[in-house]
Amino acid sequence: MTTVTKKDLARAVAASIGCTNNLTLQMVDSLFEAMRETLIKGDRIEIRGFGVLEVKNTKPKPAARNPRTGEIVYVPARRKTHFKPGKQLKEALHKTLPEEPSSPPAEPSESSLPPSGTAPSTP
Repeated sequence: MTTVTKKDLARAVAASIGCTNNLTLQMVDSLFEAMRETLIKGDRIEIRGFGVLEVKNTKPKPAARNPRTGEIVYVPARRKTHFKPGKQLKEALHKTLPEEPSSPPAEPSESSLPPSGTAPSTP
């Protein structure tokens, strides 16, 4: 699996629309900044065919446990991001993966089988 960076996305957009890499990098930066500001305000971003980004509030946890020390600690309510893929993206991701060709299991050879009427030896 490959990691795609912001710069990689900008290059792909530049190749797609025929602009310079610098211009598309500025566009991608501006898009991500607008998305960041929208989510910080608590608003929802819906991109049809791709998905929905939204902010959800978590509940406080008054009796969480520190796994290292076992100490009971209070975890306050927070905000977290949530992504729900759109129908087209979900369908594209849920396609069955092609099976990799595998060799059939090897049949045991005559020499590896115990003689008839005897129990196999145990190590």
